[in-house]
Amino acid sequence: MAKFPDPTKKYTAEPVNSPPTTPANSPTSPSPTPSGPAPSSPDNSAPPVPSAPPAPPSPVYQAPTTPLASQFAPPPAPSPAASPSSSPPANLTSPSPFRHLLPLLLGIGAFAILAFLGFTFLPKLFGKKTEPVVLTYWGLWEPASVMQTVIADYERDHPNVKINYSMQSPTNYRSRLQSALTTHTSESPDLFRIHNTWLPMLRKSLAPKPSTVTLDLAQYYPVVSLDFLRNGELYAIPLEIDGLALYYNADMLAEVGASPPTDWNALRKLAFDLTRRNPETNIIERAGIAMGTATNVDHWSDILGLLILQNSGNPGQPSEAAVQDALTFYTIFSTSDHSWDSTQPPSTYAFATGTVAMMLAPSWRAADIRAINPSLNFGIAPSPTLPTTDIAWGTYWAEAVSASSPHSTEVWQFLSYLSSPEVLQKLYTTESQLRPLGEPYPLVSQASLLSTDPLAAPFVSQAPNYRSWYLSSATKDEGINDEISKYYLDAINSINNGSSIASTLRPLSEGVTQILAKYPEAQ
Repeated sequence: MAKFPDPTKKYTAEPVNSPPTTPANSPTSPSPTPSGPAPSSPDNSAPPVPSAPPAPPSPVYQAPTTPLASQFAPPPAPSPAASPSSSPPANLTSPSPFRHLLPLLLGIGAFAILAFLGFTFLPKLFGKKTEPVVLTYWGLWEPASVMQTVIADYERDHPNVKINYSMQSPTNYRSRLQSALTTHTSESPDLFRIHNTWLPMLRKSLAPKPSTVTLDLAQYYPVVSLDFLRNGELYAIPLEIDGLALYYNADMLAEVGASPPTDWNALRKLAFDLTRRNPETNIIERAGIAMGTATNVDHWSDILGLLILQNSGNPGQPSEAAVQDALTFYTIFSTSDHSWDSTQPPSTYAFATGTVAMMLAPSWRAADIRAINPSLNFGIAPSPTLPTTDIAWGTYWAEAVSASSPHSTEVWQFLSYLSSPEVLQKLYTTESQLRPLGEPYPLVSQASLLSTDPLAAPFVSQAPNYRSWYLSSATKDEGINDEISKYYLDAINSINNGSSIASTLRPLSEGVTQILAKYPEAQ
């Protein structure tokens, strides 16, 4: 099992105590008439019978006995004994009055069949195609101006589909979403965004991908299957990938000739060296890294989750030695090294304003940093690792479909369109015009498109190794993440207040076990 640096180690190197430097400044022809004299007018009741012969020697003509259809052919020539004269008798029988009956019946029959088809089957075949489909789409981070660029293209190619997109507030989002899915109304979303850890809370309200819709999971990073595939059914698909990476102040690292650390031991030592304290009060004036506490480290639970997974631990079993080791190492930065403490401002603000040299955070924090300090000279590197492990922490969002939607198949068809490489690239380009970087691509094949982007590359380079658990921060889910994190937060606070790891284990273990029992699918 991988080991953390010795928690009892004390550094003897003196921190840099020079004054802080000010940091430098995304219709029908009639039947032919038989030849010969015109026939006499027929009787309406029966075919005409030939007149009686004038003399006994004359032969008697019999009524035709051939089938009706043969009467339409020319009459057969009489035998030589049939008439004393040499010329044949002149049309002694009249044509059948039923000679036009068969075509008439056939015409009526054909018309009836066509009418039946027209009124019975055609509406079933074509009515659904012209029936309008209106889909409600709840987004979270992308404004309508971004999504409308690709929605308009889809609506143009699918004129019977109308998509109403709205950007939701993250506050109480998971609770509002679950309520809307449970009590389905016309305002409830058909398509919506969920966090990659929310399946245990929402799976029964989600429509899995139908077999008629094609989405190749092999094109996505492995964490997507781990998070959204259950019993062979896919319940969500991401339009992005994200996770933790190391943000560093380039000027501060240059000050001591350091490169971004790649392992935890090097990170700990560098953080100690970069920390600057007031020589008289010993108050931290510049922190080395935002780690050790919980209340003012924006992504403390993700960092702790990463340490536990890298150390082959199970965050659902706090009594494991691997979990205890991770807790010990995390709090060293505040209890022993004093590279950070509870008096510091929130970590993202502290980093943006130059009062901390390093922090661990997802890609979207780059926009927050630029908003606070556009001139900050910073870089991003992959998260540090322990020896023999390359696990990284994934925390990202995906699109899911409501099980109560009357158009779930159409929604998945639209989602398949959104997931195409061309559409993802268009979205990224549009997003990058609004912030430092767009949402990193979730497709392995698109990693090369970001390989030279200094801000996005670290997130996609470690994406094949992303793993996750229910310690994700900033989801505001009021559910599994927030509830489990609360018990770990109490443990970290207790340690920072002087309590031993052992004394925190019972309430931590009982609390985590209780929350996991509340969400059986998380086991």
